Amino acid sequence: MNKKTPNVREKRNTPQHGARYVAAHGVRDVLCNDTPLDLAISNQALFAQLERRDRAFARLIAATVFRRLGQIDKVLEPFLKKTPPDLAMAVLRCGAAQILFLQTPPYAAVNGSVALLRRSKKTAHMAGMANAVLRRVGEQGAELLAQTQTLDNIPDWLRTSWQGAYGDAALSAMADMLVQDPPLDITTKPGVPGQNVMVLPDGLVLPGGTVRMDKAGDVQALAGYDDGNWWVQDISAALPVRILSDLVGDLKGKSVLDMCAAPGGKTLQLAAAGADVTALDKNPERLERLQENLDRTGLTANIVVGDGIKWRQPDEADPDRVNQGFVNKGFDCVILDAPCTATGTFRRRPDVLQTKTAQNVDSLARLQEKLLTAAARHVRPGGTLIYCTCSLQPREGEAQIEKFLQKRTDFRHNSLLETNSVKPIRAISAITETSKNGALRILPHFIHEKGGMDGFFIAAFTRC
Repeated sequence: MNKKTPNVREKRNTPQHGARYVAAHGVRDVLCNDTPLDLAISNQALFAQLERRDRAFARLIAATVFRRLGQIDKVLEPFLKKTPPDLAMAVLRCGAAQILFLQTPPYAAVNGSVALLRRSKKTAHMAGMANAVLRRVGEQGAELLAQTQTLDNIPDWLRTSWQGAYGDAALSAMADMLVQDPPLDITTKPGVPGQNVMVLPDGLVLPGGTVRMDKAGDVQALAGYDDGNWWVQDISAALPVRILSDLVGDLKGKSVLDMCAAPGGKTLQLAAAGADVTALDKNPERLERLQENLDRTGLTANIVVGDGIKWRQPDEADPDRVNQGFVNKGFDCVILDAPCTATGTFRRRPDVLQTKTAQNVDSLARLQEKLLTAAARHVRPGGTLIYCTCSLQPREGEAQIEKFLQKRTDFRHNSLLETNSVKPIRAISAITETSKNGALRILPHFIHEKGGMDGFFIAAFTRC
């Protein structure tokens, strides 16, 4: 008798091959290997076999674990004699997330979690423990959860850092933003018929022109995607180019170097504004994604694979030209969105708070300093330099600028609070309280009534 080959639906209905399997293994991969959550989920072979609804459920379970990890662990702790092995703990966390936050019937979360552990010889002996623990979560979890707070979900080292930098009220507000599902922000291409609201009728237009959708859903299925009318970009990430335009005027025809350009939202903005853009990044795979978005939107840019610290303009790198007295005129504008801990993106990437450490801040701060030094070299006299990061750590923002201005007295710091792109945000947030010396410090709970925004630091300079 021939053995029947299970089809996708049968696999989906088997706990080992369902959303819970993908979620639990994704959570373990993030916590054990520092893999970004999106990759930890989507790189699993089984993920592609799941139906769209089950993929969404897998992502939801895993994201909820990271949004509520501190609270979940506080609920689980009284029921655990010792910490289980990594996968078993991931299964418990996913099960608790379903019971406590996703309105999954406790019996379904318990049975699914137990069955998942039984599918592997390595974890089968943990099934009884999981059954007992999750049943108690179903019975007593709500009472224990009421004794927790959203601050429990922020790692201690970040709580200390943010409390010192921004105060108790801001820390509490950011913790509240962490547990909320973020909306989807898009930037529309200039000249699209009907402009912002008509491109996506359900979208809310935010200050600066960003269109915000309440729910992300399937991005590629949204109106205007295939036509290249827009691209995904948080309102904070769109600000550096908008501010640049405020400072220098029309970008059409201006030479702009976009350093560390991938995945390319700023390159698309610059190209759409008519700038002559050079997009520089050391990661060829991420630049391929940028090229795909350029093709989809019908925009053009000069894409260059290279190390931002070492890269030179072609003529500048030619020894013969240098020996002939060649002088690098530089770019009209340079934007450096430097690699960082990305702690400001926790609304969209809650796992980032669990994978970054104080040591990461140290190493990235050193890299940022080198990149900023290199970026300054490419700015022509009279040109503009924008430095930004999506980190909430002062060492990756304010401290970098202080050191830079001490070394480069030929650069003048611009005040950004009065720029047209910032004024609408200033009117409805505490940005004037957090921003110092002309730079912008954006916190995730700003415009919280509209869904918040990524944490960001932005500074601008003019070369004398």
